[in-house]
Amino acid sequence: MSDLQHGISIGIERSGDNIYLMLTAIGTLTHADYELMTPILESALAGLDQPEIVALVDITQLEGISLHAAWDDLQLGLKHGKAFHKVAIVGRGDFQQWMSRIAGWFSPGEFKFFDSRAKARAWLL
Repeated sequence: MSDLQHGISIGIERSGDNIYLMLTAIGTLTHADYELMTPILESALAGLDQPEIVALVDITQLEGISLHAAWDDLQLGLKHGKAFHKVAIVGRGDFQQWMSRIAGWFSPGEFKFFDSRAKARAWLL
């Protein structure tokens, strides 16, 4: 993976107040990546009184995150953390598993780490 390839791919399915969110992080995430992704998420949540989000987050291609992007991620989690009911994180290795545990500290939702996208999806649904 080139240092130039980075970003967050986002997919959103909405049914009433229920949101199924699919995120794939690639490369080293930057503040610019969050500037592109955050309005999409905010738009999906607009007008919902009590959104319920289940999320499939694929970090298998994640190489790192800038300090500013980490701050953006924390702010997003603090703002919408209560809406996340179940988050399945697909990754590789101990470091990514450790990062997943830390993410769970900022949300009352249930976070679980998987080494397979199929297992993660089955747990969510």
